[in-house]
Amino acid sequence: MKKIFPKIAPSILAANPLNLERDAKEAEKNGASRISVDVMDGHFVPDITFGPSVVSNLKKIIDIDIEVHLMVDNPELQSKSFIDAGADVITFHFESTKDSEDLIRYIKQRQIRVGIAIKPETQINDIKGYLSEIDEITVMTVVPGKGGQSLIKTCLDKVKELIKIREDHGLKFLIQIDGGVKKENICSVFEIGADIAVVGTAIFNESNNIQYNMKSLFNLFEITEL
Repeated sequence: MKKIFPKIAPSILAANPLNLERDAKEAEKNGASRISVDVMDGHFVPDITFGPSVVSNLKKIIDIDIEVHLMVDNPELQSKSFIDAGADVITFHFESTKDSEDLIRYIKQRQIRVGIAIKPETQINDIKGYLSEIDEITVMTVVPGKGGQSLIKTCLDKVKELIKIREDHGLKFLIQIDGGVKKENICSVFEIGADIAVVGTAIFNESNNIQYNMKSLFNLFEITEL
């Protein structure tokens, strides 16, 4: 078996809201590939979370990329403000817009990497026509909107479909898994072929020991130095 070097994207949705700066810096220091910022509007999903100011402030204190995951209705209305705030990747939900093609085009024109996210019930065939245009696809393995859910294992089958499409057509999009990734299942996420895993409560949990939590995840892959 080839050695896996996992790319982990801590989700600050699970971080301490009173100490986002500390938690983001600690995650970066201990091997995070990027920080994921879940933006919720209270419509597409029930909760309301972060605005552009969080992204602009994170941009001042960390050197790794910031992915903004727009869990919002009409993401075309909000993408500009998050790009202006300094997002490196904008991920929007296929289910939340009537014109994915125009939104992909706009984000790419702003020279920002673009990703599409799909809910557990959305099938790969629904977004197959966009795979040649995007940089990433996020396969949601929980119902979007709440942290701490259990990973829906059947959603991982979509990774196999995506890898085949990528290989058959010579495409270069990355595959990200988001939802319910924890110590007990993170190896299977990468073994099946995902490129990036968003991790929330397994890093920012009640113990508040981000260094220990990050190293515990990496140690599963026999990585001893970050």
